[in-house]
Amino acid sequence: MIQYPFFSLPPKCHQAIPSVPRKLLKDQYELLSTDLGQGTYGKVKLAINRANNKKCAIKIISKSYINQYNAKQHIDNEINYLQCCKHKNIVEFIETFEDKENVYIVLEYCQNGTLYEMIKKKKVFSEDEAFSYFYQIAQAIQYLHEKDIVHRDIKSDNVLLQNNTVKLCDFNWSIYLPNGGKAKPCICGTTEYMPPEVVKKQKHDKGVDVWALGILLHYMLHGELLFKAKNKEELHEKICNKHLIKLNDNLSSECKQLLLQMLAHSKRINIQQVLNSEWVIKMLTNKNISHPLELTPIKNRSSAYELTRFSVISESTCFSSSKFTTKSYDIESPFKQSNNCVKQAPQPQQPLKVKSTALDQKITAFRVEKRQIE
Repeated sequence: MIQYPFFSLPPKCHQAIPSVPRKLLKDQYELLSTDLGQGTYGKVKLAINRANNKKCAIKIISKSYINQYNAKQHIDNEINYLQCCKHKNIVEFIETFEDKENVYIVLEYCQNGTLYEMIKKKKVFSEDEAFSYFYQIAQAIQYLHEKDIVHRDIKSDNVLLQNNTVKLCDFNWSIYLPNGGKAKPCICGTTEYMPPEVVKKQKHDKGVDVWALGILLHYMLHGELLFKAKNKEELHEKICNKHLIKLNDNLSSECKQLLLQMLAHSKRINIQQVLNSEWVIKMLTNKNISHPLELTPIKNRSSAYELTRFSVISESTCFSSSKFTTKSYDIESPFKQSNNCVKQAPQPQQPLKVKSTALDQKITAFRVEKRQIE
């Protein structure tokens, strides 16, 4: 058998395939293949800001869609309200621009998904776990209501997560209601979170956000939405039925009371009362941090009744100086005045000392003062 000498072939010359440069939006933003979600009026894509190499989220809204569904007002709402809102628990607005085909809204990127995804994964939250999300969302709503902005679409899908911080987003349905005004009757938001007054096409106010927050708290504590049905007609009927609110027996009495107050058809509490509720105070009290807090009742006279304001005092490292500007909010005092006989309520000898993580947030439900704690 004849053996032929073996000669190895010379290596092939691999020519580098020239990479096609990706198109940059506004010569700055590079869209990646990752889809972050689908909003009411557009899709949300992950992008990189080549000016600083930071990731961001870009909401892309087709102009043809805007014209087809007459959605310009909704888009303008989202842009206007995001521009004027600067809060730790509201998604940060970066900028907006447009081209011939689309409108682009650039927002901060929240890498941990949505609260909806968290609930689906975890199923049921403990009261302590639910409170961590609830309290931050409530503070965002309080901030909006102080600016007379009503979100009108509070739901788990619109709560983004970034580490341990929640970020409220999607202001398509938001409205400005100054001086305690009411919005004209309209169907707005997401059906499962709509209060009875919206379902009945009545005028509505800031209470719609409190109701939706109550539905969201119920969702976290029970693992399922309070109202479910096969069709909208049945769902609307259930929402308007006062007797269909069922709560888990394992919940604390304070939590049950708050849920019923937030889901009341009439005389619903406002967001400040939510933040000053017994359940919130209890949950703040039960939190363990290294810096003790004091809740100090401060009496305030009124012709009708006496108000008590709670002042939170802490040496929290959350603040860099002794000048604090966050507000205090009034709650009704247990010492009410009678029209016939006005008596001054005795002040507590010493403030109540509690431990809390309330000051992990830059804006709390209480006024914060710096005081040396012995």
